Amino acid sequence: MAHKRILVCPMDWGLGHASRIVPVIRLLLQAGAEPILGADNKPLHFLRQHFPNAQWIRMPGFEPEYQKRGSLSVKMAAAIPQMMKEARKAHDLLEEIIAEQHIDAVISDNRYELWSEKVPTIFMTHQLNILLPGIFSTGRPVVRKMINSFIVKHNELWIPDFENEPNLSGKLAHIKKIPLEKSFFIGPLSRFEGSGNTHTGQNKDLDILCLLSGPEPQRTVFEEILIRQLKNSKLKSIILSGNPLKKEVKTIGNMEICSHAEDEEMLSLIHRAKTVICRSGYTSLMDLVSLGKKAVFVPTPGQPEQEYLAKKLKDQGIFYSCSQKKFSLQKALKESEKYSGLHLTNDYKILKERIVILLERIS
Repeated sequence: MAHKRILVCPMDWGLGHASRIVPVIRLLLQAGAEPILGADNKPLHFLRQHFPNAQWIRMPGFEPEYQKRGSLSVKMAAAIPQMMKEARKAHDLLEEIIAEQHIDAVISDNRYELWSEKVPTIFMTHQLNILLPGIFSTGRPVVRKMINSFIVKHNELWIPDFENEPNLSGKLAHIKKIPLEKSFFIGPLSRFEGSGNTHTGQNKDLDILCLLSGPEPQRTVFEEILIRQLKNSKLKSIILSGNPLKKEVKTIGNMEICSHAEDEEMLSLIHRAKTVICRSGYTSLMDLVSLGKKAVFVPTPGQPEQEYLAKKLKDQGIFYSCSQKKFSLQKALKESEKYSGLHLTNDYKILKERIVILLERIS
């Protein structure tokens, strides 16, 4: 019997969505399906490294330009017309790919436009409640109505979090009325799941590990802040710049700046580090919690989702966080000792069940 061809498409803003879809692809392979990688730029390169034998298709997305100052939400609002134009193009491309590549189903992570009436489509997101800052919060009902109009075009909604407490996404995913009847909390997703014991007992010989991610120019702004403060300390540190397209290592005193690390090396670095400093992106949170690793979060400025998650976790006494503008390495190291961290594991039972049901439906 021919393997069912499942097109898997992560959103291509950074590596977070590509990273968290890795366990979904692994489970598809275990279930006897044939995942087809649909991505572009860094996410496509990342997924091809993890699944070198998989067929891949370039699926262009829309990546807006960001600014050093001002709200990301304002910039996003101004980009909506262009986003809608690109979404229509991506939807038309999907219909062509389904026909030409004999695709049996589609799983997309935060790509609202990748629905079809020809085959079952699964939409995956942790953000059903889009947060808008300040005066823009009054536009939340309009934004929610718009994104829900896309979500309901899919056959199922998968939410990467636990339905009950403790959960990670809070009010981002736990809303009163979920737009799609067939909605399932599939648990947090991490490509490191099951690797927690691989490096137990490893020496904590690294003072600080900085994991950089997210959009430019803020990624570079944060990197410059970290380099400046780490250079003036005697701490042994490594900065991972989050660029899988490069293989560069630069040494400045006790600090190493590396463009990228493969999974096994990154796991080792995380376990070796006394302190991890990173953005409060949802994928980073899922990875750290799956490993039971404490961290300092510095949300991307003007990104309400990250700012909400950082504040929520700080208020709960789980992870210390501070703004990029007020970041002080010395203070962060001292304050982070007061926070508990969190360790959650996902047995992937619900996700495995949904994959089996999907494959039975299209068989």
